[in-house]
Amino acid sequence: MSTRGGEVLFLSLEDVVQCGGADVARASEDVQRGFALLLEGRVAQPAKISMRSPPSAPEPEVGYINFMPSLVSAGDEEILGCKSIGAMPANVALGLPRAAGLITLFDARTKLPCCIMDAQVISATRTGAVSLLAARELVPPDTQEVALIGAGVNMRTQLLGLQRAVPGLRRARVHAEGPSRDRFAEEMSRRTELEIRPVATAEEAVRGCSFVVTCVSRDDRPVVQDRWIGERGVTVFSIGGFEVEASLLTRMDRIIADRWADVKSRNIQTHAFAVAWGLIAEGRVEDLGPILTGRRAGRTSRDERIFFSPVGLAFEDILVADRVFREALRRGIGQPLRLWSSSTWI
Repeated sequence: MSTRGGEVLFLSLEDVVQCGGADVARASEDVQRGFALLLEGRVAQPAKISMRSPPSAPEPEVGYINFMPSLVSAGDEEILGCKSIGAMPANVALGLPRAAGLITLFDARTKLPCCIMDAQVISATRTGAVSLLAARELVPPDTQEVALIGAGVNMRTQLLGLQRAVPGLRRARVHAEGPSRDRFAEEMSRRTELEIRPVATAEEAVRGCSFVVTCVSRDDRPVVQDRWIGERGVTVFSIGGFEVEASLLTRMDRIIADRWADVKSRNIQTHAFAVAWGLIAEGRVEDLGPILTGRRAGRTSRDERIFFSPVGLAFEDILVADRVFREALRRGIGQPLRLWSSSTWI
């Protein structure tokens, strides 16, 4: 699918939202489809390229830019694109987004760019969509309470996804530094009609809760300690990097990544460290795809202890973006931008 020769369609953040880019439920359908195609060998996805300067400095201090390309063969068509997104935790204090960037889609036949759109909405939404899908398989459906560590944009999409996935959910405790936890509780209580209580410490949020979700901006040191987590039937979703003490994984029955090869390559998350430090065997880490497609069981008992941590996969962004692009073309939304008007440089 393409625009006219020499043109690309530009979709702003508002355009992306208007065309369904913020719909976690619809994004979960895109992501589910992507995992099925991945297991069929129909997704080409080079390793995520991450740049920071200086490279030896912690990412939360210097920020980073990720480049995430993917090609998806869906039926008789190919969907090609790349997400380029920069992140800097210190932006939040300046009133700027922690992460923002662009998704570029390319025409399958000509390989020329056909659409450029805002990436931050889709990135946050597909992250919530992945947790929606994972929670359906890994969290007991009658779970009534969740502990949330973090109160940013991604935690909002997490909760929207989890509410759809866990029908018994009624309450949440949320902890984050500063007033963001109170704003989160007020806003998300209205949006979800859940009882959301802000608490002063991460320990207060986590203690006694069988379902814990972490998603913080500074994710290079644990915010959740092993000793706070219960012994039986717990589910821990770690959405960022090194947010949970690695020793916790030694007593988990299941350790699940979205795709272990990508987690290992990125090497910033708890399960990557646990393997590198010899705390767990690499063979213990499972991929989410076989669980979502029914090739492997999800939760098998109420007492099972499960840890899930996704690194984020490019095909998820590209499939959501492709749907948004098609909707924009159908509705005449977006601004055509001319890249060239003559053949001088051809």
